[in-house]
Amino acid sequence: MDTLTDKEFEVLFKKYFVSLTLYCTKFVKDTETAKDITHKCFMNIWEKKEKIPDKSNIKSLLYKIAKNLSLNYIRDNKRNISGDEIPDIVEDNSEADTFVQQSELQAQVVDTLNNLPERSKEIFLMSRYENLSNKTISEQLNISIKTVEAHITSTLKTLRMRLFGKT
Repeated sequence: MDTLTDKEFEVLFKKYFVSLTLYCTKFVKDTETAKDITHKCFMNIWEKKEKIPDKSNIKSLLYKIAKNLSLNYIRDNKRNISGDEIPDIVEDNSEADTFVQQSELQAQVVDTLNNLPERSKEIFLMSRYENLSNKTISEQLNISIKTVEAHITSTLKTLRMRLFGKT
């Protein structure tokens, strides 16, 4: 049985922190609480690093711990949470897998956008998240519509490459 090294733990943390936080947010409906739960999840892994039987299955273990901690949080704070906020918990693994996949995909998108040049990121967010037209963006940033289109095209190409390995 191999123990988890400091470097391996650091890689795990960087790789899964955002997606685990998004996953926990689906349960607890609060980003700060989800971050706290995710930190606890990693603390559990760190404290039990010598007892992890199979490092190849650590992703599943992380998500299982995150889910259990989220459900514990809901249970312990049920007086503060309305019935509408409590998620439907289904033991069907396909639904849990979908949450995991969505969380990981969203984390990859966020990571990709954060690594873009600032101007490209700004233009893409204005276009896709603020639903502004290319003309409005060009007017607000005092650049040509063609420049806006070029930034959006470049960003979409980067996202496709990063997420799907396609050009």
